[in-house]
Amino acid sequence: MAQPGPEPTLRPTGWQTIGVAFVVGAGLGWLLFSVLDLLDLPLPQLPLAVVATTAVLAAFTTIQAWATHRTVQVRREPLEPQHALRLVILGKASLLVGAALAGGYAAIAGYSVSRWDAVLPRERVISSVVAVIVSAGLAVAGAFLERACRIPPSGDDDATPSGNPDHSEDAG
Repeated sequence: MAQPGPEPTLRPTGWQTIGVAFVVGAGLGWLLFSVLDLLDLPLPQLPLAVVATTAVLAAFTTIQAWATHRTVQVRREPLEPQHALRLVILGKASLLVGAALAGGYAAIAGYSVSRWDAVLPRERVISSVVAVIVSAGLAVAGAFLERACRIPPSGDDDATPSGNPDHSEDAG
């Protein structure tokens, strides 16, 4: 009787971990603005460069996820172990950092919405909402990259479409 293969040691990021990252980010964002407000210090505006940098990271991660999906899931080509590990780490980091940033910016938007009538807090809410969307995009791209790195099942339960040249019936 053959021994079953070893269990994988690298698991997909769980929703609990993502939730914790979001809550920690929200707590830190709220705490920062509460302390600054308590000390009567001016509340900072969100620099456009931060949102733009997060958007570039989200786009880069999305491109990596798409390319990895095509390589691993569609063409069924193996990745070098070190390259695959780097991609998984990028995916997990993007997912968790995106969730934490989304939580932090959501807390900043929530903190500032009570002062909506003033111009600066209204701009802070709008820029924070945009940052939440971009950060969520980074998290989603990270989740897709992490998923694209999964080794597809082999055998009869092959999910590759029959139109793929590598899996056609009349190839010979």
